[in-house]
Amino acid sequence: MTKVIALKEPKGVQRFGVEKPEGMEFDFIEWPCSDEELKEALKDADILWTGPVDFIRKDVIDSAKNLKLIQSLGVGFDKIDLEAAKANGVYVCNNRAVNAKSVAEHAVGLMLACLKKTAPNDARIKNGEFDKCFAEFKANGHKELGTRTVGLVGLGAIGKEACKYLKAFGSKVLYYDVVKADEAFEKEYDLKYCTLDELYEQCDILSYHVPVLDSTRGMVNKAAIAKMKKDVIIINVARGEIVNNDDLKEALNNGRVTAGLDVIAPEPPAPDHPLFTLNEVGNNHITITPHIAGTTDDAFIRMVQWSYDNMRKVMAGEKPNNVVNGL
Repeated sequence: MTKVIALKEPKGVQRFGVEKPEGMEFDFIEWPCSDEELKEALKDADILWTGPVDFIRKDVIDSAKNLKLIQSLGVGFDKIDLEAAKANGVYVCNNRAVNAKSVAEHAVGLMLACLKKTAPNDARIKNGEFDKCFAEFKANGHKELGTRTVGLVGLGAIGKEACKYLKAFGSKVLYYDVVKADEAFEKEYDLKYCTLDELYEQCDILSYHVPVLDSTRGMVNKAAIAKMKKDVIIINVARGEIVNNDDLKEALNNGRVTAGLDVIAPEPPAPDHPLFTLNEVGNNHITITPHIAGTTDDAFIRMVQWSYDNMRKVMAGEKPNNVVNGL
């Protein structure tokens, strides 16, 4: 019998009843726990199933003599000691791109919400401003997503999924990434590679799909916004840290930009967060969701299914998918 130690029971197991692999015994332990408790739990374990932000340290890995696989439920794995796992011949795997469709879909949803000003107008109409909202739409008009030029900042798994959705709408799509996409993908989705400044100059919508690095932290700032088109829509489904909150607040309050955000920094935000203390104009130019883009039921089901697939592979003597520690 293969023994699997899992840090907390994943939602996909609890809520959706994804069938566990045959011949495997699952022990869902209380988490967080001490390293000593984890060592004891792993004493006879073949597989450790962990969350994407759980610390798995060297001495824990060194002590688990039967361990063959450390499987992250999500995309993250940076809290796992990869070198220790490699030295012990233990695969470390993640579920790369498991929620790419979910996040890309949410980004496009925010684009539509911002174009139609769905959230602010919903609130105003419920507050008795139906005639005023209708008059503003009549005076100012609104646009279709298919007539907008969309700039994708980052063309990883999520950015590429966004391309597929945007093609269906007929949007013109430009992109910037430190690594250029292959020509076949560019041709299939009619993509054009640009510099960041070219994106700022040409795009009606800018959608961010980058990790938090020194080069991306605070990249949506006053200087960048000054280069963007007037009335640009800024979409952030990546990380809140890539936005300078005070600079975005100023631009929103001036009606210079519209923003659709699934992430803000810090999380959870305080009641006096800059993006919660906007003036009337600013509040009419922003839509926020609570960091839910990648947490669809479907994504959780895939996380569990893909994890189980890797467990089966390892126990059958096969190399698992998405190995991140060089084995």
